[in-house]
Amino acid sequence: MHKKSIFVAVAALLTIAGCEDKAEEPEVIRPVRYVIVEGSDAAKQRTYSGVAKAGRESRLSFQVSGQVLEVPINVGDTVKKGQTIARMEPADYSLQLQNAQASAAQSRAQERNAKATYERTRALYENQNASAQDLDADRTAYDSARAGLTSANQRVKLRQRQLGYTHLKAPETGTIATVDIEVNEYVQAGELVATLLAGEQIEVSVSVPASVIRSIRKGDAAQVRFDVLGGKVLSGEVTEVGVASISGATTFPITVRLTEGESLVRAGMAADVTFVFASEGHGPKYALPISAVGEDRKGRFVYKLEKTSDGLGVVHRSPVEVGEILSDGMEIRGGVSPGDLVVTAGVSRIYDGLQVRVPPKPGSEPDNVAPPGPSTEAAGMP
Repeated sequence: MHKKSIFVAVAALLTIAGCEDKAEEPEVIRPVRYVIVEGSDAAKQRTYSGVAKAGRESRLSFQVSGQVLEVPINVGDTVKKGQTIARMEPADYSLQLQNAQASAAQSRAQERNAKATYERTRALYENQNASAQDLDADRTAYDSARAGLTSANQRVKLRQRQLGYTHLKAPETGTIATVDIEVNEYVQAGELVATLLAGEQIEVSVSVPASVIRSIRKGDAAQVRFDVLGGKVLSGEVTEVGVASISGATTFPITVRLTEGESLVRAGMAADVTFVFASEGHGPKYALPISAVGEDRKGRFVYKLEKTSDGLGVVHRSPVEVGEILSDGMEIRGGVSPGDLVVTAGVSRIYDGLQVRVPPKPGSEPDNVAPPGPSTEAAGMP
């Protein structure tokens, strides 16, 4: 028992000594990555996603209903103006035309008979062998017969047009993008039959938010990038600027027409459209890496770095007003000033008043500088 008590006492002393040594170990001051805020008086860029389309896209359909008899085209075919797209069974409309023509012939005979009767009554009236009442009645009958003949002739023209509508032709030269019907299928008037892409110019449709629609004008230049073409960038020009939002959304339609490389692009290709805007007073003044901006119940914030001495510094929390997420980082509308040092990584692991180690000047480490354009890629705290 005596030896065991001595062993326990020695172990306790060693434990206390170890705790004292650990308590005396100096706190590790870790370095942080940061950027220098610079004012953005230069032009700014914004990029939005869009889809390429042909200059003219025609959705072809029959103007009458019926059963499809023939569809001689396929997707990807190039068709000329007047070439057959599809034909409908014409028998019903042919019979209707024949019926209208027979009615017109009957009306024509009635008109001739009424005319002869009226002319005979008029001659008798002039010789005082017929009353004025008889003349008026025969004249009315003649006028009615003429109106009936005119109506019958119009019905014949209508039936002729309907019979012609059973043969759908290409309105202009182009390429078939879709074929939406099959032979023997019954289609309604106005139902989509095929889509025809026409025109040599390729356009890109893109939607932009309301915050920038006022900055885009017809004729403005734009850069269009296609990933499917190996990231190739083509020049374009704004040709249409929407004046109303799309289907109640908060975005507005913009059409950009390519001014080069049309032969490389096909309708339906995804594209990124970049617009360049001149700096405006109400626009974003700064752009910071997204990793530099934190958020909690009190709102959005950044940590500004204040240098002290011997390569050390202290971080201070500062609330900021943010805007949109841009291609070059987070838009900062207020809360920072040119020359501020802003921590770009490890925001969730630091706190207000924490002492940190300041890396060498950004001049010796270019990655620490945040120009007004592209943002610096942030790294975590070591």
